Amino acid sequence: MASGLLASFLGALQASVSVLLTIVYGGIAASLGFLSESSAKDISQVCVNMFLPALLVYSVGSQLNFETSLRYVPVLGEHVLYSLV
Repeated sequence: MASGLLASFLGALQASVSVLLTIVYGGIAASLGFLSESSAKDISQVCVNMFLPALLVYSVGSQLNFETSLRYVPVLGEHVLYSLV
């Protein structure tokens, strides 16, 4: 049980460090003038509207089968409605 907890902790730590490094790289790029405010907004919209749903579909896809697919329709429908607004 301790090894399972350690593996979970290390996985969470790795994911957290990855996200924090991405944020730091974005901050450095903005402070050096590589990104304008409008391009940062455009990148943010692409990430939220394209890459996040793709990641969710990829992550859920391994567990998805015909019997469980109806559980995910409200989640996907909500995102589609949000992206249209």
